[in-house]
Amino acid sequence: MIVNKDTKISKILKEKPEAIDIIASINSNFKKLQNPILRRSLATRVSVKDAARIGKVSVNDFLKALQDAGLKVEFVSDSAENDMAQHMMPPDFSDKKVVTLDVRPIINEGKDPFGYINKTAKNIKPEQILLIINDFEPIPLIEYLTDKNFVHWMTQDEEGNYLTYFKLNCKKPGLLQRLFGKKNVPCKYHDTSSKKEQEQVDASKNNINQTKQNADFDVIKKQYDGNMQEIDVRHLEMPMPMKTILENLVTLPSGQALFVHHKRIPQFLLPELEKRQFDYVAKQIDPDYTYLIIYKKTQTN
Repeated sequence: MIVNKDTKISKILKEKPEAIDIIASINSNFKKLQNPILRRSLATRVSVKDAARIGKVSVNDFLKALQDAGLKVEFVSDSAENDMAQHMMPPDFSDKKVVTLDVRPIINEGKDPFGYINKTAKNIKPEQILLIINDFEPIPLIEYLTDKNFVHWMTQDEEGNYLTYFKLNCKKPGLLQRLFGKKNVPCKYHDTSSKKEQEQVDASKNNINQTKQNADFDVIKKQYDGNMQEIDVRHLEMPMPMKTILENLVTLPSGQALFVHHKRIPQFLLPELEKRQFDYVAKQIDPDYTYLIIYKKTQTN
């Protein structure tokens, strides 16, 4: 394996587990990865490029440390490294109500803060600002919330803590929309339909999807017969099922599929599969037991 700026830390540790000690020595923040729970949840989201920024070292210095550990690496050019510099903007949100979430105690307890952050972010309104306090730059979080229609600004306090501010990037109605009484375009975290209407839409989609899934499942299962890795995530607490599945997909050999024993179809996982060019089929065994087969899209096209 050749490690470059985009290689995930989880993939490096899968290839060479002892590299965890090398990474931990680069910056004290990386010592958290020695905690098995945080390693499973955070390492899958962080690339070498991201880790270098978190550790406040250059990408090439990070790669050099991995090279010294016996890994083959691909260094980046000086110009490429300059392009990766994070631009920090001092926020001015004097007219907004700031909702603060300090994730340092959560991480120090060895827990994954993602669930807490996601729950808080979903309740943020356009007139509010979400402030996340952490002792390192929360790159995976920034990427996740940016995809959810947030914009962000970041600065550091006197103690070196990272203060990252997130604001919903809600689209305002244009002139014609205002003249004709059109409503605002909702943000991704805003549901303008009633709960009852949304439940009806979801139920209709689920019925269509269930019919398709049952028809396709046996076909895909037969196609990958003898070429499937199998995991059971039913016993895991949230958000570990999703993290475990994504971690296994990182190291899934080409031409193979992942057979997952799950309680249900994991809705938060589906957009992540789409981004990674994976597809899936599912078969419900009972209300609390579902089979999933996850496979690369290009392998069946």
